Amino acid sequence: FGSRLARPDTVVDINGIDSLDYLEEADGSLRIGALARHVDVEHSELIAEQYGAFADAAPLIADPQIRNRGTVVGSVAQADPKGDWGSVLIAHDGDVVVRCPAGQRAIPADEFFLLPYDTTLGEDELVTEVRVPTPAPNDGSAYHKLKRKTGDYAMAGSAARLVLGDDGTIERAGIGLTAVDITNARASDAEELLEGERPSADLFEEAGHLAAEQSNPESDEHGDASYKERMVDVLTQRALGDAAERAGMVKRRVSQ
Repeated sequence: FGSRLARPDTVVDINGIDSLDYLEEADGSLRIGALARHVDVEHSELIAEQYGAFADAAPLIADPQIRNRGTVVGSVAQADPKGDWGSVLIAHDGDVVVRCPAGQRAIPADEFFLLPYDTTLGEDELVTEVRVPTPAPNDGSAYHKLKRKTGDYAMAGSAARLVLGDDGTIERAGIGLTAVDITNARASDAEELLEGERPSADLFEEAGHLAAEQSNPESDEHGDASYKERMVDVLTQRALGDAAERAGMVKRRVSQ
C-alpha cells in the first residue's frame, strides 16, 4: 500500500447511477457514459462498424479482468500518459464532459490533460461522459500500440484519424500519441503536413517522422528514448495506413 498515489478520506461509489451507463450515438456525437466499461466498447457492433480506433484500442486495454470492470471515462479521468483512450479522443477531436453543482461544460481532450495524473478538472467537478463527432462517410481511424505483454501499459502508441474529401485528398487529420510525453499528446506538425494532401505511403512516412520528432519520450527499463521515437514513427505510419484504408472502404461503399 505504500505505493498508492492517493489516500482519500472519502470514496464515492457511482455504480448505482444507471443514467451514466450508456454507449450511444446522439446529437451528432458518439457518447460514452461514465459507467460504460472497456468491454462494452470491445463488444459493440456500432464501434466495430464505425469507430476503428476505438475498436482497435479496446481489446488492448490491460487484461480481461480490467476490461470487465474498468471504465473508459475512469481511464481518461486518471490521466495516465500511458493510457490509450486519451490518444484516441485527441485523434477524434473529442471532448470530456464534466458536471458540477453550477452546471456542465465540455473540455476538448487535448486541453484536458495537464501532467501525469493531473487535469483541468475542478475540485467540485465529475467527468460524466466522453464524446467524439460521429464519422462522416469518408472517415476512418485506427490505433496501434506497442506493449511488452498482456496487461501492460503502452510503451508507445499512436491513434490516427483521416477524413477524405470527394477528390480523395485529406480534409482533416488527427493524431494522438501514447506514453511518449508527460500527457497524451497531439502530433500537430504531422497533422498539418497531411491536410490537403493525397494519402500515400511516402506521405505517411514523412508524417511518421514528424510525429516522432514531436514526441518526447523518456528512457527507462523498457527502452531508451531513441527506440521509443522510432516506435512512434512506425506506429503512426501503420495507424495512418489503416485509417486511410478504412476511410476509402467507407467511401467506396457509399458510392456503390
